[in-house]
Amino acid sequence: MENKSPSEEDTDDRSPLAIGYGLAARIMSIGFEAAFPILLGALVDYYLGTVVLFLLPGLLLGGFVGYVRLLKIIQETS
Repeated sequence: MENKSPSEEDTDDRSPLAIGYGLAARIMSIGFEAAFPILLGALVDYYLGTVVLFLLPGLLLGGFVGYVRLLKIIQETS
């Protein structure tokens, strides 16, 4: 993580509302990225007739992806 000088932090000329919408969009994308492996695992289980064989790895992968992306956003904003 790099430290920004005060002059670099003030270069964002967007309104606070626009900054909030941008951050909200990034957080919502984390939800979609985390849900995709879960839904894919459930879909594969449905078509193969298995119970939770692919759903559990999908849950683990989705949770991991969501966690890593959230940490990245937190590090960028602080």
